[in-house]
Amino acid sequence: SLERGRDMTLLEPRAASEEEDGEPAPHWPGVPDYTGVEVLSPMVRASDLPLRLTCLKYGASLVYSGVRIDRSILETVRIRNDTFGTIDFVSPTEEKVIFSTQREERNHLIFQIGSAESGLAAKAALHVCRDVRGIDVNMGCMAPFTAQGGMGAALLDKPEAAADILRTLRRELPPACAVSCKIRMLPTMAKTLDFLRLVERSGADAVAIHLRTQEEGQAGNTLQYKTPAHWSEFATLCNAVSIPVIANGDFVSRERIDEFRHAHTVGSAAVMVARGALWNPSIFHGGSAEVAMPSQADAVKTFVEESLRTNNPLQNTKWVLKEMVNSPCAYAGLSGRKLGRFKQQLDQATTMATLCNLFGEEYDSSHYPR
Repeated sequence: SLERGRDMTLLEPRAASEEEDGEPAPHWPGVPDYTGVEVLSPMVRASDLPLRLTCLKYGASLVYSGVRIDRSILETVRIRNDTFGTIDFVSPTEEKVIFSTQREERNHLIFQIGSAESGLAAKAALHVCRDVRGIDVNMGCMAPFTAQGGMGAALLDKPEAAADILRTLRRELPPACAVSCKIRMLPTMAKTLDFLRLVERSGADAVAIHLRTQEEGQAGNTLQYKTPAHWSEFATLCNAVSIPVIANGDFVSRERIDEFRHAHTVGSAAVMVARGALWNPSIFHGGSAEVAMPSQADAVKTFVEESLRTNNPLQNTKWVLKEMVNSPCAYAGLSGRKLGRFKQQLDQATTMATLCNLFGEEYDSSHYPR
């Protein structure tokens, strides 16, 4: 529904450098330093505002939005919701929020676009760039809604189109707004290296790479892969280009991230975390001898708090919570019948009040008007 709460202000389209009513002109702090960053991966349904904010609280350096198709974001109007402190990009035809953000994440947020046409990609990027740190092009997703439209992993077979999109974004966006892409490995190392060099020549500031090929599949509903990510190839990939390369694949726990870092000191040694962050956002908290690693239960509660604070849709909040509870992390130490009963209660929850009660969070209907 368009109704996300009180005090909503429609903001007329302006140039990226202009001041909005009641808002300062945008300022980009510059292209991020990708050295050693730990990044939330762009995950459809998962990488929305509450999870992004939760991951930032636990130490993520950058957070990517889930992919948004160029045409869908171009159809939106930008609305400032002063009650929840959000900027909502709302589709008048679908009567729903397509993308939502808050100012506090702006310097860490990378907006991912799905596009097969450079002109549409540039228009969509210019529509949102004042509210984000950078723009990323999806070149690795194998989901039908992207690949069948010539987007996502389909661009790996269309290097000229991929290069045109990146060159156009770099030319049209402010210089301090980062431009990047996320790809996956191609069938051979030679083809992968050629594509990385193409990305670099086309003006990208960084590239993230899922260390699996298309043939090795997509996680799907179970979020489990049969083939391990090719960590051993990372040094070769990094050495092929001078721009930062961000590794993605199998960072499902803090221990796995630390294991990768210990083995890879080449290049930026940056990592992008998907399943591990969805299951437990505190994965970004490195811990130390003095400060213990936060529990998954604490991170789940933080996610519920952020969902309330940002007026996140109930169904999205519930979906993410189910992924967290069904993860290998053993939520709150539950197992056996106790875990089964908890999952059943979660499945049957139909209100935010019920979800809050399950996860021990106070609920005030006046602050969550859905």
